[in-house]
Amino acid sequence: MWAVLEQVAAGAPQVFLYVVGLFVMMILMSLIIALRQADASERPEIIRALADLMAFWRSRR
Repeated sequence: MWAVLEQVAAGAPQVFLYVVGLFVMMILMSLIIALRQADASERPEIIRALADLMAFWRSRR
């Protein structure tokens, strides 16, 4: 998968940026939808889970 992403980034950087931007927008939209439909008592759990996810991705670098 990483080799394909590398080739796409080298061959068509604009397409690569669109794909990455689309992925980021999907994550943000899912966050907005999850927080909008959640009760106030459930929101801290969702935010905590997202913080754990971000910490996981940062630790992989």
